[in-house]
Amino acid sequence: MTRVMYQEGQFFVLPLARGTCAVGLLARMPPRGGVALGYFFGPRRHEPPAEPTYYRGLLPEHSVFVCRFRDAALYRGQWPLLGLREAFVRGDWPIPAFHRYDGGTTLAPGVTDVTDWRVEYGEDNLIVPVREMPATQADLKLVDDYAFDPSTLAVEVGRRLMAETPTTDAWR
Repeated sequence: MTRVMYQEGQFFVLPLARGTCAVGLLARMPPRGGVALGYFFGPRRHEPPAEPTYYRGLLPEHSVFVCRFRDAALYRGQWPLLGLREAFVRGDWPIPAFHRYDGGTTLAPGVTDVTDWRVEYGEDNLIVPVREMPATQADLKLVDDYAFDPSTLAVEVGRRLMAETPTTDAWR
């Protein structure tokens, strides 16, 4: 097994069910830890996009899912690399806040009965949060604070692609 070299701004193929795939963008690759941040795009395809022009029009708002994920499949070369985004700028592809349900009641200073948390990560560590605070009602709609493995990521992206309708020609 050979280690595959990839970097932030790298587009890659995420294999989905029934021989289909989606496209992912590696938005953060911390120096240590094996957990990365990715933006995932539709539509569901039978073949990866062959033209690099596909990448030029993609923006964060075109993604169907943004999450933390384990990068072992990239590392092992199981997810084919497509190409680099021209002039990738981290600030254009932000790290969103996440939602965590802790399954019990936690007492926080000045707050009682907290079960839901808003979790935020820093630019170079996607394992240890830099900030956790009691979640507001709006925070309950955030993506779960979970580092997806390859199979659960494929299921979740596939599910979201079934629910989403492309809203721009940049997806084609």
